[in-house]
Amino acid sequence: MNQGKNPAIVRAMYIIVVPVVILIIILNTGLLQRMLPAARMHGHSYTAAQYNYYYFDYYNAFLEENELRLSELGYNPKLSADQQTHASGISWKEFFLRQAEADMAETAYYCDLAAAAGYTFSTEELAPVQERMAENAVFQAASGISAANYYVAYYGRGMTQAVYTAELTRQVKAAAYKAYLAGTATVSQGEIDAYLAARTAPDYRTVDLHVVTLDALPDRETGEIGTAQLGALREKLGRLAARYAAGASIEELQEAFSSDALGDADGVLTGATAADLPDCVAQAVLSAQESAQPGQTYSLVDETAGRAYFVLLDGFGASGASQEARTVLGEAAVEAQEAETLAADYAVARLKPGFLLVSG
Repeated sequence: MNQGKNPAIVRAMYIIVVPVVILIIILNTGLLQRMLPAARMHGHSYTAAQYNYYYFDYYNAFLEENELRLSELGYNPKLSADQQTHASGISWKEFFLRQAEADMAETAYYCDLAAAAGYTFSTEELAPVQERMAENAVFQAASGISAANYYVAYYGRGMTQAVYTAELTRQVKAAAYKAYLAGTATVSQGEIDAYLAARTAPDYRTVDLHVVTLDALPDRETGEIGTAQLGALREKLGRLAARYAAGASIEELQEAFSSDALGDADGVLTGATAADLPDCVAQAVLSAQESAQPGQTYSLVDETAGRAYFVLLDGFGASGASQEARTVLGEAAVEAQEAETLAADYAVARLKPGFLLVSG
């Protein structure tokens, strides 16, 4: 005859099950992911949520950039990353973790250098933060997803807009300070001459430009840019060019139309090389310098990027090839120092139990 369950056993099961349920509830809130340290590196501590930012920043970009060749690379996003082997012999999960930690270390390194130097970031240097947040907002609106759900869905449990923005800002600052160091690095004329001697590309003059940048508006339902959106973009560019021809100043047009994507806040580029310009602008402005005159304008559309440019040529500068050489050599010097310092001082230590909460 069934005597029923032993009360002592029932109490023991209750004692075990209830804390587990509570833990699951807390994990789903993301609180522990925002509290527990998952990694430490050179005096910096990262929670699981902060670590997830770098993990998914790399992972999402990897999926987007390799969308058409994932099978060729041997990765299936529908399967668990830790159950698939990368070509190097490690799991894909470990591959993504190491890439995230490399980005984390690089970001910390340049932010540390900037802080030690007392560097002040300009509005233009920080503009990519607002641009990325605006892009996220457009995607959220087109997908009908709230900001809170978006960050959890794409960056893991515990991610919030505040955590995301803070780490994005650090990344943008790191990139800006790296560019500053490369641009101010000491490069000798001998190094420049040797670099140019090994090249066969013709020289050209740098250019000073005013650029009004226009962005196509994505379809409200799909978030995509198609024929209709590009047509509307061309019409807008045509209206802008007509207003300039009718006497409107480039400054007025910049204020009324531009997304401020190219140049400073006023759309000004000084001493620009081919590397500083989108391909369509570089080809139009730099390809026929012999016949171009200051005051000449160009109306250009980049269909792939969904952007248009109204360009006013202000004048010419020094050798573009020499400037490119100086930039390349400066970047090489900065990256060599970066590699040496990161290897010596910026190793990432994974911390349990926080690291167990890292997504992926």
